[in-house]
Amino acid sequence: MRKQAAISSIWRSRSARASGSGHTTKLLNNFLNGVSLTATSEAMVAARKAGLDLHTFLDVVNSSSGANWATRNRFPHIVDGDYLEGGLTGNLMLKDLTLYVDLARSLGVPTLHASGPVAAFGLAAGLGYGEQISNRVVDAIGDLAGGVRLQQEE
Repeated sequence: MRKQAAISSIWRSRSARASGSGHTTKLLNNFLNGVSLTATSEAMVAARKAGLDLHTFLDVVNSSSGANWATRNRFPHIVDGDYLEGGLTGNLMLKDLTLYVDLARSLGVPTLHASGPVAAFGLAAGLGYGEQISNRVVDAIGDLAGGVRLQQEE
C-alpha cells in the first residue's frame, strides 16, 4: 500500500509539471554529468602523471569533498580498463552540453562552467572518440597530456 501511495504521489507531481520540464531536467543533469566527468578526467590524468596509485587516489577522493558520480561509479572501472561501453556517446554529450548552454542563455543564467566540458567533448570528437561512450573523454585529455592512459601498463 505504501508503495502505491509513493507511485501515485510521483505520478501527480510529474503530471503537474510544465511541458518540456523533462527535457530541461535532462539537460541540467547532463551538464552536471559533463562537468564532473571532465573534471575527474583531468584530475585522473594528472594523478597518473604524478605517479599516484589511482585506486588509492579514488579511495581518498571518494572519502573527501571531491567525490562525485564519476569518481564513485565510473573511474573505479575505467582504471581497470572497463569504460562501461554502451552508454551516452561523447557526441550526444556534446549535443546536450550545447543545448544546455542555449537553454541557460535563454534563461539569463551565466554559463561559467560549461566551456570546459564543451571544449573537452569537442576535443574528444575531433580525436575520434565521439561515437564511443562519453567516458572516453579521459583518453582525449590523456592524448593531450602525452598519450596518458589510466590503466596500468603491463
